[in-house]
Amino acid sequence: MAREQAEDRLILLLTDAPGAESEAAIEAGLSNYNEEHAGYVDARTLAVLVKDPASLQVVGGLIGRTTLGIFFIDLIFLPPSARGEGVGRRILAMAEEEAKRRGCTAAALYTITFQAPAFYARQGYRELGRIACSPPGHTRICMTKNLSAPAAQG
Repeated sequence: MAREQAEDRLILLLTDAPGAESEAAIEAGLSNYNEEHAGYVDARTLAVLVKDPASLQVVGGLIGRTTLGIFFIDLIFLPPSARGEGVGRRILAMAEEEAKRRGCTAAALYTITFQAPAFYARQGYRELGRIACSPPGHTRICMTKNLSAPAAQG
């Protein structure tokens, strides 16, 4: 899918495949802008991968990023066979500890009502807001956690 719209000085291109070069240009532009205003750039990917011990293939994990004091969790997945054993809790704890080492004081994520909001709440995340989404009857929940507060006991 690609659709162009010409304007006086620019061409706007709507696409679902921007390509690595386009993404790099946008990332560099935002990075430069942020550095101008914040005085530094510290954006980094943060991932915790879960591998099958027999095949060494990645079967799940967490993908996120840290930037300007916030740890953003973009994706987290565990196969059903790894759920209910504390693996998700350990993944999140590892990622949060690394985020703190990088200077982050808060974490943020989106989940959907049929995904894992109760899991995140048990890990100390609180609801910040909701947005109605598909499938009908479900909502996307924005959750956040203060990483600078002492961990809850128990």
